[in-house]
Amino acid sequence: MGGIEENINKAISEAEKIRDELSLKSSLGAAVTKEKFAKLNDKYEIFKEKSQKILDTADESVDELKIAAELGIQAKNREEVITALELAAEEIKYSYQKIQNLIY
Repeated sequence: MGGIEENINKAISEAEKIRDELSLKSSLGAAVTKEKFAKLNDKYEIFKEKSQKILDTADESVDELKIAAELGIQAKNREEVITALELAAEEIKYSYQKIQNLIY
């Protein structure tokens, strides 16, 4: 019986160690994921608001380029602004997908 009991206790001890590691990783992962998600949401909201202002602008204007600059987009004309917005939107989408993959 001693060998069997020892094996069981060893298995339980190893399982407990793995469980504790997973618990810590999942807690840390959840905190990191929440933080990343919150930061990305802020970035998304700013992007959404400012990009809509740019898209609502009918022509190449100082206002359009000013709003683009607020987003960190350095462009000389509307075409460059729109291209940069498309890339930024894809980057935000990709960032959400990365967080989704962390959760699932």
